[in-house]
Amino acid sequence: MPVYLVLEMQVQEVTPFWDPSPKGYRSRHTVPFGEPLRVPAPFGGELDTSGFFVRAADGNAEGARGA
Repeated sequence: MPVYLVLEMQVQEVTPFWDPSPKGYRSRHTVPFGEPLRVPAPFGGELDTSGFFVRAADGNAEGARGA
C-alpha cells in the first residue's frame, strides 16, 4: 500500500496520505512541524518532524509555532 508524505513548507505542516480509492485517499492526518507524526503501515512508527522547519538566513525559524 502506498503512503505519500506532503510537506507544506509555508504553513509548516506534514500530512501522510494512505488507503487509496478510485476517488482519492480515504485516510490522512496532518500535524504541525515539531510534533511527532505516526506513519501508517507498511512503514509504521513515528517520524520526528522537528527538523522540517524552514530556517531564515540568520538561523531563526520563520513562523515557528510558539516563537
